Parts: sequence; C-alpha cells; structure tokens
Amino acid sequence: MSWQTYVDQQIRDKIDCKLAVMAGLADGQVWASHATDGTTMATPAELKAIADSLKSHPGTFLERGIRLGGEKYMCLNIEDNLIRARLNNCPLTIVATNMCLICVVGVADSPPGKLNTVVETLADYLKTMRY
Repeated sequence: MSWQTYVDQQIRDKIDCKLAVMAGLADGQVWASHATDGTTMATPAELKAIADSLKSHPGTFLERGIRLGGEKYMCLNIEDNLIRARLNNCPLTIVATNMCLICVVGVADSPPGKLNTVVETLADYLKTMRY
C-alpha cells in the first residue's frame, strides 16, 4: 500500500479533515498529504521541528504552541509521542511512530475523540509494522 493510500483510506475516509500529513520522522519530508482548498500545507521544516521537539523537549509545545501549515495551534495535552492541540474549533492530533510523523487537523467542530481514535489507530498499526 502506498503512503497516499494510508492518508486517503485510513484517515480521510474515516474523518473529515482539512489537513493530513505523513512525513519522515528524521527529516520532515512529506510522504503523503491532503489539504482542503484554502488550507496551507505543512512544510518539511515545520514537521521536522515538531518531530525534533517531540523527541527532545515536548514541554515546549505547552509553552509555545505548535506551528503547522503556517498556523499556531494551542497544545492541550502531550503524552509519549502524542500531541493533542486546537486552533479555534479545529482539533489537531499528532503522533510519532518509529519512522514517521502523522499530523491531522479536523474540520471545524469535528469530534476530537474520533480524530484521536483514527490517528492513533493508524499509528499503532504502523508501529506493529515497524514504521
């Protein structure tokens, strides 16, 4: 299965999102993505900064927020390799697996619990496959 298929079938088919990105954990290079019209795509620099901070200083997200697609999200919760955040009424879930970073922004007023479940389930699967 291609990385784009994961974004399309394991994320977009299960939840409405305005941004979904799978990227390399080491370099932030985008493997697959989706952005609705008017949504700015996340840059490799933003993704690498998230991945690096998640590994070394995750507490900085609580202090400074999270930059993704040119927007600044307020960090709500950080757990091992997992970030939950929000910008206005759009939830954001970020999960780091062994080799990739998955970032998904739900559409306005989408249920954050469902977003979390979709993203975390995909991440758990990829971890079992050693990605």
